[in-house]
Amino acid sequence: MTGRKDLCVMKKVLKVAGKAILVILVLILVSGAGLFAWHKINLAKEEKYLEPLGELVEVDGHNISVYTEGTGEKTLVFLQGGGMPSPILEAKSLYTQLCDDYRIVVLERPGYGFSDEVEGVPSLSEILEWEREALIKLEITGPYILVPHSASGIEAILWAQLYPDEVEAIIGLDMSVPAFYEEIYDEDYMNSMRQARADIEATSASLDSTLFLYHTFGLTRLQYNLEKELDSFRTGVLTAEDKEIYKAITYKIYPNKTMMIGMLSLPDDLELIESMPKPNVPMLLFISNGKELGMDNPETWIKLQKDYIADNANAAYIELDCGHFMHNTEYKRIGEEMKTYIENLD
Repeated sequence: MTGRKDLCVMKKVLKVAGKAILVILVLILVSGAGLFAWHKINLAKEEKYLEPLGELVEVDGHNISVYTEGTGEKTLVFLQGGGMPSPILEAKSLYTQLCDDYRIVVLERPGYGFSDEVEGVPSLSEILEWEREALIKLEITGPYILVPHSASGIEAILWAQLYPDEVEAIIGLDMSVPAFYEEIYDEDYMNSMRQARADIEATSASLDSTLFLYHTFGLTRLQYNLEKELDSFRTGVLTAEDKEIYKAITYKIYPNKTMMIGMLSLPDDLELIESMPKPNVPMLLFISNGKELGMDNPETWIKLQKDYIADNANAAYIELDCGHFMHNTEYKRIGEEMKTYIENLD
């Protein structure tokens, strides 16, 4: 009798559990369908904000987005760091302080803003060649004053190494230098990046399910509140329409595969950079307090940038007690300092 009772109890438990699982599955399906519909409806509404802000230049089978504004004898080329979906709008607070005096150019690298995604993992030198060709096609000639933020610092360095006649100066906005990556990544991690790049098909496949979820169900909308998280929204000069454009770009493209695997070329990029002498071009580095870089000691971030230019007689730095996205929080001061610096370049 006891065995029969136990069996009956077990059947009831399994029946209840089965119903509970079924309810959970139904809720998941209904929620998923709701998220899918919500995301697609919003994408359709946001389409009106997705007219390219600059010119799309076809290079090697894909489009590179190039924004220009202002006139002047000097050309400032803004290079944005990784992870910011709209380089054009991310840099706007600063370049609006400068466009009355200089020609402004903002380059959007593949996978960012209105530029196309690309297959595989292009090297930094390949990306640089695409960007240079886009500038040539638009008849925007050097020499340029490069204005890199964050990770694009190593692109500016490489540009000055390979084409010193094209670079009049580098004005770094809390820009990375090669030693930063040596500080945060050990050799094992660098080798894992090399391996992931070498086996790019497997690497790409591993990302597909994640990207499918993000772009099918609009997870970026749930995960990020741009109004609260981005300094460009809180403290910059973006208009209400600019913010809607920024949101539309973010919800359409972020994250994408080109963006996520772009850093896999880093070990080889650093090897190329370190095989050549440091560029001997004028440099002005704006350096933050280092507290938003995720390093154990913020002072290390500051020291790395100072050390990089220590043997350059034409280099200087300005320390600012601010966060990493200084071009949105300290844009007025930086704009004035840049004007003074550029006026004294000749």
